[in-house]
Amino acid sequence: MLLLLLVIGAGAYEVWSRLQGGPPSGTAAAANQDPRALTAAEQAAFLPLVCGGAGPGADGYAHSCQSLPGYPSSDYGGAGTGLGITLTSVIYGHLTAADADEAYVSYQGSFEPHVTSFGGGILFHRAGTGWALSAWLPGGAAEHCLSLNPQGRARLLCLYGATGQGEADTGLYLVTIPNGGQLKLTPVLKASDLRGTLDPNANCQLRQSADQAVLLSVDSLARGGSFATAGVTYVPAATAQTACQAKSFANAATQTAVLNLGWDGDKISLSPDLHFAPAEGP
Repeated sequence: MLLLLLVIGAGAYEVWSRLQGGPPSGTAAAANQDPRALTAAEQAAFLPLVCGGAGPGADGYAHSCQSLPGYPSSDYGGAGTGLGITLTSVIYGHLTAADADEAYVSYQGSFEPHVTSFGGGILFHRAGTGWALSAWLPGGAAEHCLSLNPQGRARLLCLYGATGQGEADTGLYLVTIPNGGQLKLTPVLKASDLRGTLDPNANCQLRQSADQAVLLSVDSLARGGSFATAGVTYVPAATAQTACQAKSFANAATQTAVLNLGWDGDKISLSPDLHFAPAEGP
């Protein structure tokens, strides 16, 4: 499974992500609203609303556009970038309000700059038997997520990640989709792997006590257990303590674990508690 978008700033970061759609009730209903790829019929419904003069794509993009109706900037990220676009995933539901009938489509676009990870999201609302464009959210791709609230206004649990300049950041975030603006991200669990930076012992500086393990990455997010599971890679506390004292954290042995995630309608719980040190990143 791929990962989502997290805008870290104007530095050279590469970011990833993923999303699905429709109602029944409870866990089955929520799972039915997890991210998925668009069907051919959905591509045909949504593409003309955001890609004027659509034609065959190039350079890895599914389509080329002559214009981007409703896009918030007229320069499309700068001259010479082209207007290539790929619609990558869709979710349906009450996305911006409890009574809304909406769809959210994530995309990758050649017109997007690096700071938005070359992509974003597009919000649509129901219009008769079809759809109408509500807003573009550059940088707001939402691709690797689980639906938490299928009956009321949607909330999502998403796995996000970013890499750049030797640093790799990943994390789980609670996400809500606004009617315009940017996705609202609330961190649940953050990881940062700084072993490839100019200071391979930088993770040691984040530890606040000898009993803190170092979470290097959140590797997966999937439905399972009582609600969901997340795979992680980490350095246990005792191993981290020894490696940090020897200033050799880059060579510290790592372990993997599967965390069980619970959802009580308000917050996510994680078990077991491996007592991770704070992580970098937003």
